[in-house]
Amino acid sequence: MSNILTIKNLSKKYHTPKEEILAIKDISLNINEGEIIGIVGSSGCGKSTLLNILSDLDSPTSGKIIKNNLTDAYMLQSDALLPWLDVLENTLIGLKIQKKLTPDNISYVKDLINNFGLNNFIHAYPNNLSGGMKQRVALIRTLALKPNIIYLDEPLSALDYVTRLTITDEIYNILKKMKVTTILISHDIAECVSFCDKIIVLSKRPAIVKNIYEIKLDNPSIPSKNRQDKLFNYYYDLIWSDLDK
Repeated sequence: MSNILTIKNLSKKYHTPKEEILAIKDISLNINEGEIIGIVGSSGCGKSTLLNILSDLDSPTSGKIIKNNLTDAYMLQSDALLPWLDVLENTLIGLKIQKKLTPDNISYVKDLINNFGLNNFIHAYPNNLSGGMKQRVALIRTLALKPNIIYLDEPLSALDYVTRLTITDEIYNILKKMKVTTILISHDIAECVSFCDKIIVLSKRPAIVKNIYEIKLDNPSIPSKNRQDKLFNYYYDLIWSDLDK
């Protein structure tokens, strides 16, 4: 696998009227093409700060990010669908803004809608969709621009357990099929172990990289089945014990 993203000695400081806050400190990582990477750490440790810097929503105080011929996209926690647009129009909005609304790209998005099982809802409006459907639409909108890396910030946290399991399998299959490199922030260790190829554990603030775990299950499959793997609990316990609590 070729390297797609390199992070070198990344640090971020925030200034308030009373103090200087060091959010992340000297983080260095190499991300390979096609990997699904999970980032875990205690609440407030700097996970979202790191993701915001990687996606250019924020800038580092020091350090360097090297993006090797990549296009990236960020999917927020909220689905942020526009209520006056139907499913198809919501998924095409990024292409429209970037003036890439070609027949080929529209066909590509329609295929994604079908692959996510939303073909019968293509002209439905957000208020007629379940929470799981809305998150599917939000992900399709993210993938519509054909990024080769996407950042996911707790994208399924608002969904119930059963819906999360179902959608996680769907997302996993599509990301692997499309070979999209993915960086996922999650508080759910089980979700990360079942879904990710590699998990990065961050320390309390200021966040440093404590450990990186390569997840090698006995019989890797879709996330719902990975939870039944013999090594699932081993990795879960290992990462849980490594978290700053």
